[in-house]
Amino acid sequence: MSNILTFPVKEQPKERTPLETIVEQELLDLNADQYMIDVVLERMEKFLVLASFEFDLKMKVSKECLDEMHENVFPAISEMQASVRDNMNEILTERVLHEIRLYNLEMQAVR
Repeated sequence: MSNILTFPVKEQPKERTPLETIVEQELLDLNADQYMIDVVLERMEKFLVLASFEFDLKMKVSKECLDEMHENVFPAISEMQASVRDNMNEILTERVLHEIRLYNLEMQAVR
């Protein structure tokens, strides 16, 4: 019977989510190095999962109500989506700035 040795294998990097890609690009635009990007993304992992929710709005509408929906409801939903998107972008930017400040403070403390 032969002995089979298992060797540790380097874990393949996971594919970035759309929000992780946005954060990474923001950091690259600020000349962040790869280590800083990895640290910030790791810290923001749970936040980014929570921030990537999608509204699941399904409804059945009778033909009699469809014109009313097109005229009043759908524009309101579009405005709400735009407002939520703008607020999420602002929250995301503030969180990235917070993480940058925290990272810089930690790097200064190490020196």
